[in-house]
Amino acid sequence: MSAQTTAAPDRVAQTEAHLPAKAPAVAPTMADPTPVAFALFAFALAVYGIRFASVSAATVASAPTTVALDYAILVAGIAETVVGVLAVIRGIAYRGYVTTIFGIWLLGFYLLITSGAENKAFTPDALAWYVLVLIVPVALLAVPSVVHRNIAFSIAFVAILVVLLLLGLGYHDLHNAIAAATKAKTPPDLSSAVNLLKTSAWFAFIAAAAIWWVFARDVYRATGVLRSKVN
Repeated sequence: MSAQTTAAPDRVAQTEAHLPAKAPAVAPTMADPTPVAFALFAFALAVYGIRFASVSAATVASAPTTVALDYAILVAGIAETVVGVLAVIRGIAYRGYVTTIFGIWLLGFYLLITSGAENKAFTPDALAWYVLVLIVPVALLAVPSVVHRNIAFSIAFVAILVVLLLLGLGYHDLHNAIAAATKAKTPPDLSSAVNLLKTSAWFAFIAAAAIWWVFARDVYRATGVLRSKVN
């Protein structure tokens, strides 16, 4: 009996020696990166608002944007793309989809208004259609926020949709006005385009405020300023 009793622990020890080491019970997790993308996207929207709130017939046709807005769009595009990919990997699906789509689109928009605008084939209508077609995926992305009654995101999505619509129509009208004036050999009437772009600026401010509210809420919950709440 004593020999069998002694052999049993030896067999158990030999078996355990060949087992892989157990992973730690609690693995470190990555924090939610999406507030970074929200802050910089809202920043780009605010700079857009500043750019077009005071637009005039003398400045609307000079360039699609300004240097400050160009870089704001670039920074936001990079942040949204990187953060979106990280969010999807972490399993934050909805926010990851939203930020990735906006990020890649913003990078394309930056290339269009910089190197693209220098191309002889560039017209304001190219920018108009690039903006207007984005309305379809943005409208689809807005549905979950509306259905789940996420007020801040719903306000942001509606405001962004209006910005896209007015920006696209503004540059489409600008293209038509310049083409008509060139054909008639008269100064172009840019009042309609200017009014559309000025109005879009105020909706950009609304979108920026709503997104910054989400950013502040997320940061304050993560830092303990506000109590976390399960959505």
